[in-house]
Amino acid sequence: MSEPTAGTILVVDDEPGIRHYLQRLLASEGYEVATAADGAEAVARVAQRPPDLILLDVMLPDIEGGTLCRRLKEDPVTEALPVMLMTALEIDGLRQRSKADVVLRKPFRRDEVTAWTRSLVAAYRARGDLQAVEEMLIAVAAMVETRSLHVEEHPRRVCSLGGQLATAAGLGRRDVEIIRKAALLHDVGLIGVPEAILQKPGPLSPDELEQVKRHSVLGARLCRPLRHGDEISAIVRAHHERWDGAGYPDRRAGEQIPIGARILALADAFDSCTSARAYRAAFTAADALEILWFGAGSQWDPGLVELFDSVLWSGLDRQRSGAR
Repeated sequence: MSEPTAGTILVVDDEPGIRHYLQRLLASEGYEVATAADGAEAVARVAQRPPDLILLDVMLPDIEGGTLCRRLKEDPVTEALPVMLMTALEIDGLRQRSKADVVLRKPFRRDEVTAWTRSLVAAYRARGDLQAVEEMLIAVAAMVETRSLHVEEHPRRVCSLGGQLATAAGLGRRDVEIIRKAALLHDVGLIGVPEAILQKPGPLSPDELEQVKRHSVLGARLCRPLRHGDEISAIVRAHHERWDGAGYPDRRAGEQIPIGARILALADAFDSCTSARAYRAAFTAADALEILWFGAGSQWDPGLVELFDSVLWSGLDRQRSGAR
């Protein structure tokens, strides 16, 4: 069995001498190194096998390196992939425009290349550990739903609905993916609520209700270490806030509530209404939509309710001919 490498590096430069030098240098440090002579070849290699770091020349024959870097950083699949741009030119605002992690000036020193490489690869691999934590939290959230008389599929249905509504609202791919992730994790904080309370068939006492309300704060705390953790955490914390300010935990109102949380609140409510519970049958989709309209402007963002009706509702099976 082959020995594990220190990481995988992709060197992209149209000058064979620089490719060869960097390949030898980084291989001597224990890295597995692939090379590409232009942007198209680089994209193909990333799609085939994403590396732990890309060293990317700015002056490529088919695309400007800063433009390629920005495209990688704006794609949810490759946004976390570290990119070190290499250039002999002084280009104002290059790092900000390209969203590169580092801009390395040519001619570069051996110790400069190896130091940045070690740092960026180590940081990227640490994010892989966060991915494992994220997957564990999603599994815990699904398990919690079965404890709380919901069903394991509830978070995934909320994820689907929330993603559709976020896309219809004109949010970008990155924000849509963050909302989808928050949807999968929105009730993970219920892990801190006693099972007897979660499965109680009748009304909760004031003390029991307060214990349930704490789940959004605990869930936000659990999500904060994740990639995009601050944004996911803010959505999870606020998904029980109300448009009129009567929600919890912070009694935020209107557009003070993050749009991701407002979207998630609608998706969560619709799926909860259309799912059977131990104490009631499932509402029809049409009746669930009427409930959303009844709470528009008080519990839920009225503009999002209208968007749900006009855009998403057309793609759902109407269960009553009299649906709105």
